[in-house]
Amino acid sequence: MDQRLYFKNVTIFDGAEFFRGSLTTDGARIARIVRGGEIPDGGTPTATGEAVLIMPGMVNFHTHVPMTLFKGVAEDLPLKDWLEKRIFPLEAKFISREMCRIAGQWGMAEMLLSGVTAFADMYFFEEDIAAAAKEIGIKAAIGEGVINFPAPNGMGPDETIAYTAQLAERYKDDPWVFPCCAPHSPYLTDEKYLLTLAEISKKYRIPLHIHMAETRHEQEAYRKQHGEREFERFDELGLLSDRFIAAHCVWVDGKEMDLMARRGVTVAHCPSSNLKLGSGIAPVAEMVRRGVNVAVATDGSASNNNLDVLKEAQLAAKVQKGIAHDPTVLPALDVLKMVTASPGRALGRSFGRLVEGGAADIVQVHLDTVGIAPVHDPAAALLYAFSPSAVAAVWVNGRQTVTEGKILTVDMAALKKELDRMSDAVRRSL
Repeated sequence: MDQRLYFKNVTIFDGAEFFRGSLTTDGARIARIVRGGEIPDGGTPTATGEAVLIMPGMVNFHTHVPMTLFKGVAEDLPLKDWLEKRIFPLEAKFISREMCRIAGQWGMAEMLLSGVTAFADMYFFEEDIAAAAKEIGIKAAIGEGVINFPAPNGMGPDETIAYTAQLAERYKDDPWVFPCCAPHSPYLTDEKYLLTLAEISKKYRIPLHIHMAETRHEQEAYRKQHGEREFERFDELGLLSDRFIAAHCVWVDGKEMDLMARRGVTVAHCPSSNLKLGSGIAPVAEMVRRGVNVAVATDGSASNNNLDVLKEAQLAAKVQKGIAHDPTVLPALDVLKMVTASPGRALGRSFGRLVEGGAADIVQVHLDTVGIAPVHDPAAALLYAFSPSAVAAVWVNGRQTVTEGKILTVDMAALKKELDRMSDAVRRSL
């Protein structure tokens, strides 16, 4: 049940800056924010004091949440072998509605416990993922993966595209579920399908979410086939817009980055996955310098092994400083925006921000815990010293989903039994 919240004289990060102030909610929305003072009619405080931090629920901008089931099954492999020799065979055997619901919800619990209140997913049986998300209380931007051949859901590309249009219509006013078009990649989704999906994206004003330029081999093969690089060709086709979510973008050049900035593309930067698969390091500092909107994401658990997006943001910052030999690149506040306001720009509404009238997607963090305290710089404390154990509570659309390390909305013991049954089957198959 939604509850009225009142945070009195606390530390607030609103997705743009840190300040002392107070905030109230009214059901699913944020009612009032006051800087440097109290709210006279706030009522009994939910929490008070500068050791309390409230911030927007974070957004995991690119993942495949049911792949939680495959955590650790394909280690130390390059992407091509990872996909073709291990992941694709496992998916062909194990993907089902039940798998997507159970493994998906287990991953959603992991995200909620670390302060993530919304995620952008690209997988199969996405309506089952959406139902699991609504039950546990997390927002889901769902995209049924479009590939050139029949998918594990039994649908071919034309059927999946028609289904995407149905999802866009069905969920257009849903406060929990946000449809996306989700072509897999330039190498697994033909241009004719990309163009049709772009029309759906334009008609319904929903994101088009795709893997781009993930490996050097991919970019070189594409250039050999088309005579130009991926973003150059996509721009000629009219596919780029401020609704375009480009996952990875490890192998992009300056011309492509300028195109991305000009068209309003948002990059979903997944450093752990790119590093573990040996794909490389995306030139994020240069993207930012050229005006590209960059968000941070975890990718799926099969290539990352966790779904903690703030941990991912910390890695993103440190890696860029290291390769640039410059500690001033990607300041902490800018990187925190990459898991809050920056992904919100592509998803719309009030994702990743605390604003009056916006959704009450709020994370309460203890700043006085061992590991975080003492706090001299709240942005640095949050980015570099945070761990999920510091999360005091999480609300999504005003509904409390987490308190002190516990999920309040589903029976986690029962969910774990279902997950164990499935993971045992995976182990036997290996």
